[in-house]
Formats: sequence, C-alpha cells, structure tokens
Amino acid sequence: MKIIVVKKGGGFYFKPDNTLNHNNSDYYCPEGVSTLEAVPCIYTHIIKAGKCVAVRFAGRYFDSFAFGCLLNDRTGAADADIAAATDFTSVLDMSWRPLESLPEGGFGILVNGQRRFCAEKGIGSEVFEQAICSVTRRCSLRIGDIVAVELGSAAEVKAGDTVTLETPGSRTDIRIF
Repeated sequence: MKIIVVKKGGGFYFKPDNTLNHNNSDYYCPEGVSTLEAVPCIYTHIIKAGKCVAVRFAGRYFDSFAFGCLLNDRTGAADADIAAATDFTSVLDMSWRPLESLPEGGFGILVNGQRRFCAEKGIGSEVFEQAICSVTRRCSLRIGDIVAVELGSAAEVKAGDTVTLETPGSRTDIRIF
C-alpha cells in the first residue's frame, strides 16, 4: 500500500505506509526538526487496480472518503523526499464515509484552538476523479492504495502545538512534541 498525495498546485508525490498514523497518536518530532506544516487533505481508498484511467471511468476506483492532514517537515531547506517518508505524518480520520455524504463538508483544522482551515461545501467526487486520472498517467494504482488530495494551504506548527481535526461527529487532537 502506498499513499499518493496530489498537491493543490498540481503534481503528486508518494508517502510510504509507515507514515500512516493509525491511532491518531501524538507526534514526536525527529531530532533536528523544529518546524512542520499541517496540510488539510481529503482521502479516498482505492478499490480497483488501474493504469491510465480516463476521468469518465475514475469513479469506479473508489467508493468512500475521509478527511485528514499531512504533517510535513519544513525545517530550513528540508529535503522533500526525506520529509515525505517521516513516520506517522499522515493523520487520517479513519471513519470512512460513503461518497453521498461528501457535499456536507464540516471538516476543519485548528492549531492551538485557532481555526486554520474549514472545508468548502463545494467538494465533490470530481476531486478524486481528476486526481486518479492525473496519477495513473504515470503510475499504477493497486487495491488498498490511498489517494490524498490537498485541500488548502499549510498551517505552520511546531513542538508544543496541538493540531485538531474536526469532522462531523468527531474531534481528534494530535499533540506535537
């Protein structure tokens, strides 16, 4: 399984499965890391393998979604490849929802109690369809892969901060140490 992150400005990169924070545990910064960014994302779980998927068929490759955020190392001029592989940096609200509830929105990210991101109500399944089409032009998808689409700008976080994910019916705090 891999996590494919589609950037807001275009392009994509991969994160290995060791970056998944399964239990929404607190995050302990590795030595030398002093600044992180919390990037709001919407995720989907791939249910069908594919390559070179056309937009009109992309809906066959996923059936649910979840919200989350990515914690990326931004200390100085961090090497993006190394930062993407840091353990437990993909925080995913593991309550998968059916696509029919997607337009409801209700997702937010707070840092130390201050709102840094609030999902627009206009999010639709086309964000995943476009992402799958773009990614599969160059890479294959396998069953179990996760596609994460960045939703907004990153919020800077550092040791001592608390990142809160708010989703309908759930609130998760991740303390940064």
